[in-house]
Amino acid sequence: MNPIKSFGALLTVGGAVTALLLSMFVVNITEQAVVLQFGELQKIHTAPGLKFRIPLIQDVIFYEKRALAYDLPTIDAYTVENKKIMVDAYVRYKIEDAIQFYKSISPANESGAKSRLADFVRSAVLDIIGKASLSQLLSADRADIMGKIQDDVALKAKRVGLNIVDVRIIRTELQLGNRASVFDRMNSDLIRFAKENRAKGEEESLGIRARADTERATIMAKSEEASRIIKGAADAEVITVTNNAFSKDLDLYHMLKSLEAYEKTLTPETNVILSTSSDFFKIINTQPKS
Repeated sequence: MNPIKSFGALLTVGGAVTALLLSMFVVNITEQAVVLQFGELQKIHTAPGLKFRIPLIQDVIFYEKRALAYDLPTIDAYTVENKKIMVDAYVRYKIEDAIQFYKSISPANESGAKSRLADFVRSAVLDIIGKASLSQLLSADRADIMGKIQDDVALKAKRVGLNIVDVRIIRTELQLGNRASVFDRMNSDLIRFAKENRAKGEEESLGIRARADTERATIMAKSEEASRIIKGAADAEVITVTNNAFSKDLDLYHMLKSLEAYEKTLTPETNVILSTSSDFFKIINTQPKS
């Protein structure tokens, strides 16, 4: 075989193999790939596997499908009272629409995404915190403020192909010169709050005590009324029983009445001379039957 022809054939095969290798690329499960031809978008690959391109004519850019994190530089913001606070935030995001991302951001890479997100977050923080008071940032309203910031950033990020997973304010710190006045005001608010609660507690205590006294008086009145009714019924029963007994034995009735009269009349210091024919003498002189 002619050596020149053999070399040419080998060169041809080698070139074909090289061209084939250069035309192949692999998309991993955590990636998505955008194919460019002379800088123009041609195709996007989101499914993993072996893919092909035209060597030297087409280029491939890989983007992450997983969520990415970005810690933003400190933002100096002002509250509605013009109090300066320093805000540290972070963002978690995904490249959701690779084509829109490539068209909207320059450079169309992670660095470009962070730069644009920094603008979005800074704008939202300055606008929303600028409408809030310091007390709101330190109260339960903080969650609502954070939600508004995330909604604002998410709306702007969607326009450039990004999906915002989370936006968090990890630190809000007062400027040193503002701390003393703010703490004094917070202390005054706490004292006022304590006084209001104490006064409210005392008012409720008086109300409870008054209701208790009223209920006690009502219960006592009902108890006394019930006692009088029971006593009256008992007295009536005693009178009835006594009358029935006396009606059967009039002598006993007269004797008891006499004794009752003598009991009221006689005292230890009283001297009485009785006739042997008197009823009282007959009673006390009566000997029990053996």
